[in-house]
Amino acid sequence: MVSKLVRLTILLTSAVFLFILGVLFGSNLYRRKETARIFQPSIAAQLDLKLQSMKEDSVKSFPVAYNSTHLWSMRLADKDHYRIVNLVPCKDVIYHAHRGTGINETMNHCNEKTREEFSVESTLQAQQWIFNHQNPMNCQNKRFAIIHRYAWSGFGSTVHQIVWALATAIGHDRIAVYQKPGGWHYGSCEWSNPDCLFLPISNCSVPTQIDGTQVIRLAADIDHWYKPAYPSVFQKRSFNWYRSQLLFYLMRFNAKTLAHVQNAVAQYFVPPSIDLHRPYVAVYIRRSDKVNREMGRAFTLQEYFDLFDADARRAQISTVYINSEDDSVFSEFETVNKKYGGYYKLIRIKAEKNVVFMTLMGMDTNKRGKIVLEFLADLYIEANADLHSGTLTSNWCRLVDEMRFVLGKMLPFYTPEHVYHSDM
Repeated sequence: MVSKLVRLTILLTSAVFLFILGVLFGSNLYRRKETARIFQPSIAAQLDLKLQSMKEDSVKSFPVAYNSTHLWSMRLADKDHYRIVNLVPCKDVIYHAHRGTGINETMNHCNEKTREEFSVESTLQAQQWIFNHQNPMNCQNKRFAIIHRYAWSGFGSTVHQIVWALATAIGHDRIAVYQKPGGWHYGSCEWSNPDCLFLPISNCSVPTQIDGTQVIRLAADIDHWYKPAYPSVFQKRSFNWYRSQLLFYLMRFNAKTLAHVQNAVAQYFVPPSIDLHRPYVAVYIRRSDKVNREMGRAFTLQEYFDLFDADARRAQISTVYINSEDDSVFSEFETVNKKYGGYYKLIRIKAEKNVVFMTLMGMDTNKRGKIVLEFLADLYIEANADLHSGTLTSNWCRLVDEMRFVLGKMLPFYTPEHVYHSDM
């Protein structure tokens, strides 16, 4: 009898214990599900510790590029940006199949996989790896690909094709370098290659002997990204993520470009700092030569604003940066803003308008170089925004899309086309 009572007591106690444990576990699991989409405000501090914990010998030449707020002069996503992320409704965005892979890629800023892949931590690790690959301690006995023959196309298009060449070199364990002189029509310095605008692609000298094995030449006019080559370390990453990381590395502003960009901001923004205007929405209105070609039609400014207005108000964002090659957009803004009760405050830089590819190619080298620096000032301002709107049939808008991915900004691009392209 006593034995049965003892056994019953033990069974009841065990049942109660398991019940309590189950409640606690379920409650904790529920809380984790509820908070899964919340970004932690202390992420910058966490990233500092992560970076410091990396092997010392692998970051000796890298910290100059990074601090807790910026990477290569671009501001990383921070707690203020994550506050906005948490306010924007979840949404699946499908980037249509890139021609080389045939795979559609889905992003959602509430999804754990998207948040991990496009995190600042992921960027720091990728940028460090690419930097170390391209800038070895010893360049002897390395395999090289000399990038040459640039595409005769718009700025965004030709940059994307150079990035393809960089990807091909890295994917085949080669160091990419630029031919000098290169004949790149956007490079206004003596080298006439992307080093005119951006930091050197490599610390290695350009080999003088091309043997087809140790050293090859690689044309950067392939039109589209056919069969992307991934190094083993990035094999499991998405195409969008990989191309964005390579683009960001290639487009690190050199001192001259950065000085021009910052001077443009100081000249036209009051107060003269991007940070003092955050949060803001960046809108790029593409018209002119793209309409009835890549773009099915031109879109009114109202159509762009209708896409992001609800989210902007939800996040209490009332500042908007607008750029377009069509100068009439700015008078259009006055009309549109009246419909929104004057809610939006416009910021802009004044640059030459109605510049399309053929007019740009008709300019002399110095004038063209000035226009390209204006392009990059716009890119800098757009990439530093918290919300972004434009048409992704435009290579320029895809540059912005990719730059913001690297900075940890994964909110959906607001596009009136309602189609997301990773390659055209």
